[in-house]
Amino acid sequence: MTSKSKDTGQQPAPVITPLHLLQTLTRTLNEHLADACREAEKDARKAMEKLTRQHAKMQEKLAEAEEKLAGRKSSSADRKAIEKSEQKIAGLLSGLNELQEARNAAESYTRQLQNDVRQTLRIAKGLERIEHQADLAIEKRNNPKPPGKPANRTRKPRSRKPAAGPAQQDAKPGAEAGNNA
Repeated sequence: MTSKSKDTGQQPAPVITPLHLLQTLTRTLNEHLADACREAEKDARKAMEKLTRQHAKMQEKLAEAEEKLAGRKSSSADRKAIEKSEQKIAGLLSGLNELQEARNAAESYTRQLQNDVRQTLRIAKGLERIEHQADLAIEKRNNPKPPGKPANRTRKPRSRKPAAGPAQQDAKPGAEAGNNA
């Protein structure tokens, strides 16, 4: 099937067979799985980093708001300004709690993702074995063994002893005991 082309003198591509298709599919699927796993882990890390930065900024704002409130209380500022600062602090604390919940959920997701990635890649090892078997089958087909030895070698039949019946089984232990004496 790989005869030379009349016009160009080059060998055309080999005919695609189901073995070639299986080989290509398993290789491609394995590559896509590995890429998808890397991308998912990368995205999860980015999300965690973003949440961590937001958490740090929110804590800084909270610290500033608490300092401002303490300064207003010590300088006997009007009650309205103090209440405004207290409301801001309450809002920041609420936002900080929500952000902490989001971080906890993201951490849980990241742990589950890492476990899923490990399991996926372990299972995908089966695809590598299938690809390897397809490679071997293609290689064997393309490079058959020389016909030096006959394919159907005859085996010597095994000598079989007749199965011992219940009467013979009872007789054997006694016979062995007599031989040992």
